[in-house]
Amino acid sequence: MYLHLYWTHGTPTGSVTMSFPTLDRPQVRSPSVGWTIPCLLLFVACGESSSARPDPPLVEGERLGTAGAHEHGIARLGLAVDGTRLTVDLQLPAESVFGFEHAPRSAEERATVAEAIDRLRTGGARLLAFPDGVTCALDSAEVEAPEGMEDDHAGEDQHAHEDEGTQHEEVHLLASLTCSGEPIGPASLRFADILPDVVQVDLTVFTAAGEAAGRVAPDASFRF
Repeated sequence: MYLHLYWTHGTPTGSVTMSFPTLDRPQVRSPSVGWTIPCLLLFVACGESSSARPDPPLVEGERLGTAGAHEHGIARLGLAVDGTRLTVDLQLPAESVFGFEHAPRSAEERATVAEAIDRLRTGGARLLAFPDGVTCALDSAEVEAPEGMEDDHAGEDQHAHEDEGTQHEEVHLLASLTCSGEPIGPASLRFADILPDVVQVDLTVFTAAGEAAGRVAPDASFRF
């Protein structure tokens, strides 16, 4: 296809015709002269304007700790946004969840473990304050606790072995949330109610616009 533009010079009998191929891009119409030209020829960004594109995520903090390192009081949190779906991937020392890292040795410790695991499994959405106007509900959550933590009889059998060396155990939460809208914008962490023993968080945020990471406070602000 070709686009033809006509100019009249002086009299109706003098005209010039210019032709060039149209481009397979969205078109814009000039309000002054009434003809349509490809966006590119007006130096207009075709499709979404740059002002409509979301900013990349932002995490203002220190450098992340060593991957896989076991640091008491340090949680590792990954947040991934896919449309209105949010995935929460949290790993942290068992001590920050239960107050100890050995298998429970008493009825009281077993009750502590059960309560903490239930609080973590059901409280994934309460770890965050979401952008204004957005609410997110928990769809599913899985908590992986160290072997023996949920066994009613494991503590006494393992007690002697645990005393031979320091135990380093981790707890892993993987949760999926559905939000009322795409959770893009300012947000913050809210660890105090669910995990008060966490003192710092290695936070990584993934969105369609990019990713950001940093070691931050458990109540730090960030942007999806």
